[in-house]
Amino acid sequence: MFYPKTPFLGNSLLESEILKANSARLPQLLEWLCETPRITTYRVNTLRTSVAAYKSELEAKLKSLLGSQAPKVFGMSELPEIVCIAPLPSSEEIIDAKLKHLIVDTSCGAALLRGAHIYAPGVLAMETGTQIHELVNVFADLKGKCKRGTATRYESTEKVFLGVGKVLMQRYQLYNNDKQPSTGIAVSMQTNVSGVPALGDLSSSDALLQNLPSIACVRVLAPQPGERILDMCAAPGNKTTHIAELMTNEGCVIALDNSASRVHAMQSKLVNYSCIEAHVFDSTRAHDVTASSSSSQPPFGSHSFDRILLDAPCSGLGNRPQLACHIKQLKLLQSYPNIQRRLFAQAVPLLRPGGVLVYSTCTVTEAECEEIVAWALRKFPQLSLVDATPKFGAPGLPNPGLDASQCVLLQRFGPNKEEYAVQDLDTVGFFIAKFKKIANI
Repeated sequence: MFYPKTPFLGNSLLESEILKANSARLPQLLEWLCETPRITTYRVNTLRTSVAAYKSELEAKLKSLLGSQAPKVFGMSELPEIVCIAPLPSSEEIIDAKLKHLIVDTSCGAALLRGAHIYAPGVLAMETGTQIHELVNVFADLKGKCKRGTATRYESTEKVFLGVGKVLMQRYQLYNNDKQPSTGIAVSMQTNVSGVPALGDLSSSDALLQNLPSIACVRVLAPQPGERILDMCAAPGNKTTHIAELMTNEGCVIALDNSASRVHAMQSKLVNYSCIEAHVFDSTRAHDVTASSSSSQPPFGSHSFDRILLDAPCSGLGNRPQLACHIKQLKLLQSYPNIQRRLFAQAVPLLRPGGVLVYSTCTVTEAECEEIVAWALRKFPQLSLVDATPKFGAPGLPNPGLDASQCVLLQRFGPNKEEYAVQDLDTVGFFIAKFKKIANI
């Protein structure tokens, strides 16, 4: 059965940019990016409920949905606020030739491999005559050539079988009303090839669906009650709320994002956190040497914050599974380190001496990870690289700008699981570096 071994189909130039100093590791990385993380993690809001209570609630919900097939639910002592859902037992998926075909794009396909159902906008093609409650074979179109609304079977050597779904909407509901497009679940996934339970998103005010490295990232920041903390690129607000929870909602968390629509979308998550102040503001202009360090509005003066999280805009190439890379142009891929350096240059003067800066990305390129760390240490002598504890992932990759003792202080989540500090993790690609400001220069 065909399945991609690289997200960069036919684009070897982009592939070659990912790991220049560690090119021998590239084939393993590319294949890993196409695979699905099999463990699902929820971060419990410990200001509202206990982990034990949420675990019991989740187990009951899974049992009601899946009966005796309900997967194991477990916690992690290293991250006491999370609850994990194990994958279903592995079984070989065989394509039933009697079923009709349904086509989705690669973005929708990646989501359903992680347990999502298919919403109406995600259905590219449905064969004529497909009925409500009929089972269909679901495929992803890797090349993006399938036209929305296609009524005949879409034939391609580059479509990937994802699983079997039950149809909840017919063609006329999906394609015959351009003025008011259909919403809601169009296909309920019954099985998928990844083994991740098809549960949809069970997020609530009590717990949030979140990737493990993103949760670990805030633990590395280690916010304390009463501190003043800046989240420079806060949307969609998941790490922001985690910071507030670890601070027991005491202190001040300033959340910035340059998109008004993203900040507006965050508000429903932030409403119960009195310590969070969200602003629409471009963090590349967050520092103003003339502003007071006690200012409550951006831009902010020097030494305004005890800790800063710079979860920078990035290429997003750590997302898994990637059936096809969303970046097509080399110029776009090469643009991210520039914005990351500009944000870094704003963060350093905003941090108080003795303060902590955590830099993180959900990508795997050396240029956005290890090379940014090497640049920062050259550019800002007042910064010291410190151990990004608690450790979960592997050390950083060897890099000409860093020595071995520095690489081991970093955390990189990639395919080299044997190097992880915590074994048996199956995560997205991610990178974390932690700095301490040792002087005011």
